[in-house]
Amino acid sequence: MKKPNFQAWLQQPISDDPEVILAGKLEYLRLYLTDAMREIRNKAELTQAQLAEKLGVKQAAVSKLESALKDHELESVLHYLHTLGADLLIAVKQGDDLYQASDNDGVLLVDVPDVVSQKALAANMNLREYVRAAIEKFSSEDNRLRTALVKLLESDESVAVKVRELLITKTTQEIVVYLEKCLSLPEEDRIFAVKNVLAGSVAVAESNRGTSNEINELELLDLAEELLEKLAEILG
Repeated sequence: MKKPNFQAWLQQPISDDPEVILAGKLEYLRLYLTDAMREIRNKAELTQAQLAEKLGVKQAAVSKLESALKDHELESVLHYLHTLGADLLIAVKQGDDLYQASDNDGVLLVDVPDVVSQKALAANMNLREYVRAAIEKFSSEDNRLRTALVKLLESDESVAVKVRELLITKTTQEIVVYLEKCLSLPEEDRIFAVKNVLAGSVAVAESNRGTSNEINELELLDLAEELLEKLAEILG
C-alpha cells in the first residue's frame, strides 16, 4: 500500500483538540519511521541480531527500536541509521519558515540565523561552505570524544576495569552515551553526573548528588574524578 504524503497529512485538521492532534502526529511519525528503519535494515540484508551486534546492544533493543508501539530516543535512532549508512533528515516548520538540518553532504540548513551569515562572510566563505565546515568540525569533535571513551573503557586501565565492574549490565556503547551526556554539562557539574552514572542512576541530565546503597559515596566521587582526569589526559 502506498504511504500517504506526510507533509499533506500534517496539514489535515484531525481535530480541534491539541492533544488529539499531537497524538495523531506522534503515531504517524512512529509508523513512518519504524517502517523506513526496517526497510533499510532489510536492504542491508541484516537480521535484527546481526545489526544488534554491530550496534553493541542486544537483539531486543533493535526490536524495540523497530516497533511503532515504543517511544524512541533520537540518539538511538541516529546510531541505528548511521550504522546502516543512512541519515535522518529533520525539518521544523513554523508558518512559512522552514528549518532543516542534516549531516548529509547534499542537504544543509535551509534557513539560518543572520549571525551565521555574518560569520560566513567574515570567514570569506559562502553560506553553504561555512555550514558544511561547521558540521564537519563538530562531527569530528564528537567522533574524537566517542573514540576516546570507547578506547578507555575497553582498556586495562584500573579506572576502566572499575567502571566495567560497576556497570556490568551495560554495554560499552551504552556507557559511552551516558558519559557523553555528562560531558555536555557545565564542567563543575560533570563529576556529580558521572558519579550518578556509576551509581546506576543514568538520568545524567541531573547532576545533583545521589545516594547509593552499594558503594560509598566518596568512593564513587573519587572514581568519577579519576575517570574524568584520565579522559582529559587522553584527549590532551
